[in-house]
Amino acid sequence: MPTKSILRTTVLSFFAGLLLSSQHPPATEALPSIPFLRHSTRAEQASEVSSQVVFSSGHHPSQHTFPQQQSTDDYFASQVGQHKPDELLTLRHVLHHGGNRYPSLYRRLDVDPFDLLLTEILTGEPSTHRIKVKTTTTLKPKEDPSLPRIRRQGFRSLTTEDTSLGPESWTKELIDAPDITDKGTVVQLAKMNYNSYTQVASPGWYDLEGGTVNSTFGWEEDGVRGHVFSSPDNSTLIIAIKGTALALIGGGGGTAPKDKLNDNLLFSCCCAKVDRTWKSVCGCNRGGYQCDQTCVEDSVNSDDVYYNIAMTILWTVQDMYPGAKVWLTGHSLGGGLTALLGLTFGVPTVTFEAPGDRLAAQRLHLPMPPAINWDDFPLYHLGHTADPVFQGICTGPRSSCYLTGFAMESKCHTGRTCVYDTVGEDKWRVDIRSHRLLDVIEGVVKVKDVPVCKQEVGCEDCKIWEFL
Repeated sequence: MPTKSILRTTVLSFFAGLLLSSQHPPATEALPSIPFLRHSTRAEQASEVSSQVVFSSGHHPSQHTFPQQQSTDDYFASQVGQHKPDELLTLRHVLHHGGNRYPSLYRRLDVDPFDLLLTEILTGEPSTHRIKVKTTTTLKPKEDPSLPRIRRQGFRSLTTEDTSLGPESWTKELIDAPDITDKGTVVQLAKMNYNSYTQVASPGWYDLEGGTVNSTFGWEEDGVRGHVFSSPDNSTLIIAIKGTALALIGGGGGTAPKDKLNDNLLFSCCCAKVDRTWKSVCGCNRGGYQCDQTCVEDSVNSDDVYYNIAMTILWTVQDMYPGAKVWLTGHSLGGGLTALLGLTFGVPTVTFEAPGDRLAAQRLHLPMPPAINWDDFPLYHLGHTADPVFQGICTGPRSSCYLTGFAMESKCHTGRTCVYDTVGEDKWRVDIRSHRLLDVIEGVVKVKDVPVCKQEVGCEDCKIWEFL
């Protein structure tokens, strides 16, 4: 071997060893076999008896019970906002779950620290993300978290008759969460989401227990992909869910057709039946602007919709690292999915340029005000005023969404929104290209202070529709 090659190999091996020892200490045991958790129907879900580890989003070590409401409020007010040690997180795994084309596909890629080192050398970008942490509150069901129903559905009611999601059914707790008032933290979360669009080389993938695929061609184009970032001791994890492929803004992307289907199911008023020229993605339209409410609720809860698939990825990560704090983030469609999961389980969630998710949350029977207060939930939507998708104004025959077949009609968000005024302050024009995450990182979150996050007031979706 030539001298230069020997030297290069020695140097890279040395730095790879440093990276491995500093970010991923040797494990005392191998990662456990991961069960294939997805179930086919809600009927099967209802009969499930699960022995899996209960879900955790970073339960605060000390919980308190107070005899009077005033003392409880005072205590939480004194604790919220306290700074905790920073977390350093590095990409550890990529999980890919198939959709309607490969419903049984489930694969995991373990990321080699040596590959991360090479990436740092080639790009000049660090592979570790520093996240500042603060104490905040969340809501959790009062029922025993080990019960299969709580693991399976969290705050979600599976029927309209289920009245178990009122204030008497939950408790407020202190947890640790990303400090979204810190610009550097917001930039790092955005970069994690940018990484989730990157296709990782496929030879390292292997099938998880119970996961099968009938063809080695085309599986990457189907389903949901989650990038899992971990702290050195695996006590804190962030899952970044990939968003919509670039067909919306004039590009391509392998998952673009399935992404469009899910966007149109979750974020349209009635199965993307925008007008007479559009083909509905489900049969719930009853003529004109009338929609079958039960039908559309069943449609957003079908097994090949990304919400249920993303939930399986969430369960898998929790089973891989029992007791770890798990946080969520996502951009665009990925942001909408993570917001729905965060609301389902009370998990700290930060989204970027997500379409309005409140309509889908209502159809999934997730809790809403006045039963809960959004200020009690660690759920934040970051976006800017020049993005028509985030603003819910990518509608009408002349819009980019209409011309590319996306019915992005919902505009109201759950939780709190943190809105950068790029139109008023920076004179940006409303343009679908400003929805691209790279533009958001370089032109918005890197250069502007994080705005105050507030509940949306007076927002209403689908005013012209009648739901039967």
